[in-house]
Amino acid sequence: MAESDKIKFAVSMQPCEMVGASSEGSAENFINASEAYGSGGGSGEVTGLDIISGGGSGDGYDDGTKYYQEAKKVSEKTAAANITTHDLGEMDATTGIEFLYIKNTGYVYSSATALGVANTTDVLSVLAAFTTSQYVCIARLKAGEAIVLPIRSKATAAFDDGLVVDGTKILVCSTDGVALDGTIGTNSTLAVEFLAVGA
Repeated sequence: MAESDKIKFAVSMQPCEMVGASSEGSAENFINASEAYGSGGGSGEVTGLDIISGGGSGDGYDDGTKYYQEAKKVSEKTAAANITTHDLGEMDATTGIEFLYIKNTGYVYSSATALGVANTTDVLSVLAAFTTSQYVCIARLKAGEAIVLPIRSKATAAFDDGLVVDGTKILVCSTDGVALDGTIGTNSTLAVEFLAVGA
């Protein structure tokens, strides 16, 4: 039913600190971090959505089938210089995306509906690009990691309390998973699993 669907989401985190080798000879032994206040997390839901059959590749799904997108092997800087080449699905502010889920599958992109061989070396860089070569890195996801963005309205970015940049794009690319510095990946492309839902 249009504009009455919803998505529930939850996140959690647990700070851990290393206390050294254990009696069993392990090189690392982690406990709950004493310097942090403990675990944290939250949950919620985004309502007023239109989750319909036939979403298609631009939304990440269609009649129960996942539609992967290719994160090309380029640096973050190169991706931001070529926005339309690296744009994730329909993540354009003018389309009114309300909720976005992005996951690094840990596999090379083979096709929109099939994964290739494993790529657990590189990371998936997720960028918010405002205009050519103007971007912010939102996350660098290792294999199996995911983020959710409960946007709830058009994505906009304000500067100097005046100028609003409307048309923010979400970009993805495969970058170096060792240095984690946004430079070009060392292995290959990555298949991105995502879900984009609008009102």
